Amino acid sequence: MRPLAFFPNCSIASEVHPMKTRALKTLLATTGLSTLMLGAVANAEPVTLETLDKSVSIAGDLLEFDGQTYVVRTAIGTVSIATDFVTCGGPGCPDAEPDDSQFSIAGSRSLTDELIPALVNGYGQSVGADLMKEIRNGNDTTYEVSTDERGTAEISIAPSNTRDGLQALLQNNATFALATRPARNREVEAFAENNLGDLRSPGQEHIVALDGLVLVTHPENPVRAVSEINAALAFGGQISNWSELGGRNGPINLYVREADSGTREVFDALLMRPNGLTVNGNITILESDAEITEAVKNDPNGFGFTSFAKADDAAALAIEGVCGLRTPPTSFTIKTEEYPLTRLLYMYNTDDQLPFHARDFLDYISTEDGQQLVANAGFIDQSVSSETINSQGIRVASAIVNNETPEELISMRNMFELLLAADRLSTTFRFETGSARLDSRAEADVERLAELLSSPRFANKEVLFVGFTDSVGRADLNELLSQQRAELVRRSVLAANPDLNTSTQTRAIGFGEVSPLGCNETDTGRRINRRVEVWVQDVVAGDRT
Repeated sequence: MRPLAFFPNCSIASEVHPMKTRALKTLLATTGLSTLMLGAVANAEPVTLETLDKSVSIAGDLLEFDGQTYVVRTAIGTVSIATDFVTCGGPGCPDAEPDDSQFSIAGSRSLTDELIPALVNGYGQSVGADLMKEIRNGNDTTYEVSTDERGTAEISIAPSNTRDGLQALLQNNATFALATRPARNREVEAFAENNLGDLRSPGQEHIVALDGLVLVTHPENPVRAVSEINAALAFGGQISNWSELGGRNGPINLYVREADSGTREVFDALLMRPNGLTVNGNITILESDAEITEAVKNDPNGFGFTSFAKADDAAALAIEGVCGLRTPPTSFTIKTEEYPLTRLLYMYNTDDQLPFHARDFLDYISTEDGQQLVANAGFIDQSVSSETINSQGIRVASAIVNNETPEELISMRNMFELLLAADRLSTTFRFETGSARLDSRAEADVERLAELLSSPRFANKEVLFVGFTDSVGRADLNELLSQQRAELVRRSVLAANPDLNTSTQTRAIGFGEVSPLGCNETDTGRRINRRVEVWVQDVVAGDRT
């Protein structure tokens, strides 16, 4: 049996995260979850382990230490705790030696070109590096991050593509793989067959940033929106003139990524395959998203797809669904995953124990400083932003168009009365069809939201968890399901931060299918509509009678 490690990705260099401290307290209070009975080891000596905020301490005899985990025999049993979560005091504490470590990052060039080097430099600053050395070897780059107290990290970066990055990870030629698409079923199976863990588990699949695939044209092209089917027909070679898309007479010159790039694979999965088409016609294949943007900017008849981060000042088109809803690519619509061509950007690792600095680097990416570097590189960070109801024009339009019966109109009115004075947060929780099971991204969002709501800016606020569904099934059952989903999210957030029970007012409510933000005629639209939104409004005292 593997030792139980509490929060193995916690950074010892930074202040301990309050959410993790609360979780540690909960684990320690539930001894059945936090203890393992191991055989006694001779010459065990007493130690006291204390969380970095000094709120929890554990006393016992140190049985085992591997440089990353303390195994301590206590009065409640034997516990195993990661070194980066606690300090050690007492005669049994091992000497703290600088920890040199090497690790490598391989995969998507979209991430290795600018974002990962920026994160490496940011990580070096966060650990107080007194020396940063950059060594280039062809396309690969190695960074040496040296500190007196924490040893040297040697970090190698090998640009390629998503497929090759995952292959390097599988063959033990990389510590991390960068991917601009989720791992495929056959890739997940290959890792499992080689006893390298579950690639889709929270400990092995990490979201680095968000992005959107953006359809781009020349800045002077009059076309400003395109339907999903027409875009697919154009990239499939069946629409070949801009006049067929509402533009000027002229051939459509297509610029696309190579077939094995993550960008191309996501584009095919989200746009081409759902419409039964493949890329064809007057195409030029380029090796990077930036090259596609540059080509389109220099071609009045150009049409391409690129990442939101690389769209630059090319004209980005809004996507029109089959039901007429138009969604522009913005930071907010991508964070909420309402833009139909939204994608997540991943970092994968095996279930082998990570080197010290590799573990801390992974942790650094999700910090406020790390996510700011994500935003600086042009990607969409995972911080929570907000918009007022005034900015939710798509919502108002879709509600008016899609609600016709008296019952629907009453429900719509109730929704707008509730949200009229509220601001919507970008945190949005989504579910699998017909279920109340959160998707993979939502697990991290629960803790992120729970921590955010504990900040002073949310004092005297009421937090509304508002559920919606797609239109599959009976309307009354959908309303009930949306209520259940909203309540599930509310309880999950309160469980992640129990202090919110006394400091913040919360309420869960469901409106079923009354407010579609995607077209229910498509799989993508139905996925967009299965959601719980988070709204915040001031607590206002009622009039005295």
